[in-house]
Amino acid sequence: MKKSEPAAAKGAGTLVQVCAAVASGEQVYIITDRDTRAAAELVARAAAEVSSKVDLEIVPDLKIHGAEPDPAVAEKMAAADVIFCLTRLSMAHTQARKKATDRGARFLSLPDYSLDLLASPSLTVDFGALVPLAERLGRRLDSARRAAIKTEAGTDLVLDLEGRTANRCPGLCREAGALASPPDAEVNIAPLEGSAQGTIIVDGSIPCPELGLLSRPVKLSLAHGAVAALDGDSRAIRVLERLFREAGDKARVLGEFGLGLNPRARLSGRMLEDEGCAGTVHFGFGSNATIGGKNAVSFHLDFVVKQPTVRLDEEMILERGLIL
Repeated sequence: MKKSEPAAAKGAGTLVQVCAAVASGEQVYIITDRDTRAAAELVARAAAEVSSKVDLEIVPDLKIHGAEPDPAVAEKMAAADVIFCLTRLSMAHTQARKKATDRGARFLSLPDYSLDLLASPSLTVDFGALVPLAERLGRRLDSARRAAIKTEAGTDLVLDLEGRTANRCPGLCREAGALASPPDAEVNIAPLEGSAQGTIIVDGSIPCPELGLLSRPVKLSLAHGAVAALDGDSRAIRVLERLFREAGDKARVLGEFGLGLNPRARLSGRMLEDEGCAGTVHFGFGSNATIGGKNAVSFHLDFVVKQPTVRLDEEMILERGLIL
């Protein structure tokens, strides 16, 4: 057994017993691919200690976050009680996931998982203790008409939230139809499409295989709710322009605004730890039709920003990354 495997096995047990609260006799469906198979096998082993109905399936690599799975996989998802999705790229924003959770499945979206992430301190946080904070911030987002986000690095963005409902995602996935991505603990909301105006200076990460942690910031200029221009690191710009071009114009639409809550998470270039990192916010571009919005596209990419100051209407809720 490798040095990291005991801690990774403990992390797998946390996912199964704490985050998902898998019960005896539940149908557990674990989806993985060749890159994440080692982590998935530990999760399967932990699940088998609780339930005798564990199905581990290796699927072909997805091309981008938000791409729909094969229909046979979607059918199995819809029939499961608990789904652990450990593919390299995320299925959280797919219609297959939404249909499964609409039918009552609990869906743990765990893209790009590895033995290192299973062993990370971010999985040792008390997820239950984050629930009241997620509820409080969720209620405030529910009632807000407008959000304004600024950073000392130059982010200056406004977006409309009126009529939209926040998603509370503190890392637990225990209720029928729940969606969670531990160690990610966050609250997010789908802004009104077409409303975002201003500038985002991305100084944390762009968690996709080609980019990850940023050594130089990337500037996104938004108009009418979508990316109008990119500036900054030339390699990152080339990657992003290609991804947006391949996915189409809807990929440029700002679909999600999220606030990280996990104090033990650290920016690493891995989506789930970065999105949940306390002291950051993230902006998801592309699909939001499965989280309360109207933009449907097989694409979703997040951009993580450090030490934001956030105002909801006239109330400041974050100041330089600190929750007030």
